[in-house]
Amino acid sequence: MSGLKIPLYMIFDIRPVKFIPTKDGGMDILAFNWNTGEFKKDLSYLSKLFRHSPDAYEVTEKEFFKHVNKLIEKINQRKIKRIRKG
Repeated sequence: MSGLKIPLYMIFDIRPVKFIPTKDGGMDILAFNWNTGEFKKDLSYLSKLFRHSPDAYEVTEKEFFKHVNKLIEKINQRKIKRIRKG
């Protein structure tokens, strides 16, 4: 990928998105899934990356996973509340 250094860790608004190399030399784009806390392939973020959206910014891998862990905590808290409400 000329000009794009991967892995690349981005936050779009508050959604974590990672651009990672594939074994064949390509790239996958994985976006945080709000329901599961897992990452799912979402190629729509490639165009968002190149549009230089004002709500998108690059972060370090450490900052990225710190943000992801906070989001997962929130997801788990919501699940616990639902279980308690029964």
